[in-house]
Amino acid sequence: MIEASMKNLLYRLAFVISMILWLASFYLLLSSHPYIPSVRNMEHGVHFVMFFGLAFMTTCAQKRPKIVLTLALLFLFGGISEIAQHFIPPRTCDPIDFAEDVVGSIAGLTTAMVWMTLLKLFLRSVFWKQLGYGKTKAVSHQDLA
Repeated sequence: MIEASMKNLLYRLAFVISMILWLASFYLLLSSHPYIPSVRNMEHGVHFVMFFGLAFMTTCAQKRPKIVLTLALLFLFGGISEIAQHFIPPRTCDPIDFAEDVVGSIAGLTTAMVWMTLLKLFLRSVFWKQLGYGKTKAVSHQDLA
């Protein structure tokens, strides 16, 4: 029972952190706030972070991640968003932005897969210790006789 609640807590924590990073990068990318003058110089990094977070969240939200489908949808989303920017007057369609989207998607998916694997290994070790399989019993000379 403890394993399930800890697992849910860790998944929710990962989801909340990645959602905050994703929303912050999305805000910085589209914001024209006067207090953020250097965002235009960081635009490519923001594309990477935005798609990294989106890929991470999408992968972690799936019980059994579908890698090819997830990447295809993220690449499609990145391509459509770049084409749509061509029709928005201050924005431009930039192939480098799409490349950043692709690299961020692949990195986010890979990180999520590693994260989920490590999380499963950690939870298994905690579960096995709770059942008493991780403990060694001290053997005395009386037990051997």
